[in-house]
Amino acid sequence: MKKAALIALIGMVALTPAAGEASKGKTDKSCPDDAICVWTKSAYRGERVVVQGNGVSNKIGNKINNEASSIKNRFDQTIFIYDKRDATGELRCLGSLDRVRNLGASYGFDNRVASSDVPNDPGVCI
Repeated sequence: MKKAALIALIGMVALTPAAGEASKGKTDKSCPDDAICVWTKSAYRGERVVVQGNGVSNKIGNKINNEASSIKNRFDQTIFIYDKRDATGELRCLGSLDRVRNLGASYGFDNRVASSDVPNDPGVCI
């Protein structure tokens, strides 16, 4: 069962989506497995950027810096998104296979994503 939650993580805040805002899915034609996909508009519309591979990536910031409005996590683990390059600044976490149709309404993070991290030891997104 999903519910709004707030956790402190190394002095920063990570949010999970409000009930009903994010959903989990095992198959997705708009985003490949083992990828983070972000769109410039809510509801998975607009320009799409696909980030594949583990570790920190600035690909989102390089392509659509601070323009991401929806996101899908197609990794079977927790991932992190940040409002600054090199996985710095304020962060949000997305649990395994989470989807967020509206980063502003669900996370307060609309048009703020600059980098991502698919960590080796992700922990849990509470």
